[in-house]
Amino acid sequence: MTKLLIEDDCLAPDTPIKIHYKGPNPFRAYSKTITFLRKIWEIEAKDYWERQFRYNPDEDPRGFYVTAYVNKGLDRFTRIIVEVVMQGAQPSDPTKEGWIEIKIGGVLKTEYGGNTIFEDIRNPITRFLYWLYDKVYYQDRRKYYLKEWCYKRLHELKERYQELLGILPPEKFERKKRLGV
Repeated sequence: MTKLLIEDDCLAPDTPIKIHYKGPNPFRAYSKTITFLRKIWEIEAKDYWERQFRYNPDEDPRGFYVTAYVNKGLDRFTRIIVEVVMQGAQPSDPTKEGWIEIKIGGVLKTEYGGNTIFEDIRNPITRFLYWLYDKVYYQDRRKYYLKEWCYKRLHELKERYQELLGILPPEKFERKKRLGV
C-alpha cells in the first residue's frame, strides 16, 4: 500500500551542529554518548544503535570513527531520528592531546497511510481525511515536536558534550570575560 512521508530537518534552516575539540582524552565523548542520548530522548537501549564503529589500535594516536543513531517514536505517525557522527584521534596516553569532531543532526518523520485499503493514501477519501486531520490538528503537534523534541534537545546534547569536554559556549565565555574571571 502507498504511504505519505513528511520529513523535516530538525535544525533547518541552520546547518548541523559541529563541535571541534583539541585536548586530552577526546574519546570520553564517545563513552558518554549512549548515556546522553538515552537520557535526553528518554529511550530504551533498543532505540539506540551504532551503524559504524571504527577504531585503529595499531597507530598512535589511535584514530576512531563512530556513527550513532536514536530512533524515537513520538506517536502513531511521527518519529525522530537523531544522528551523531564522531571522528577523532585518541593518544595511547589519555593525558596527551588528541582531537575530536562531533556532528549532530536529526530529522522528524511523519508517515500517513497503512496496510489496509482504508489507510491507503491513494484512496481519495482517506487522502482527504488525512489532509483535514493534518490541517486542523496535527500541524501544531508537529511544530511542537520540531521545537521541543528536535531543536531544543539537539542543543541540549551539544551543551552536554561541551560541558564534558570543558568547552564553554560563547555566551558563557563572554560573561566570564566581562566579569574578569
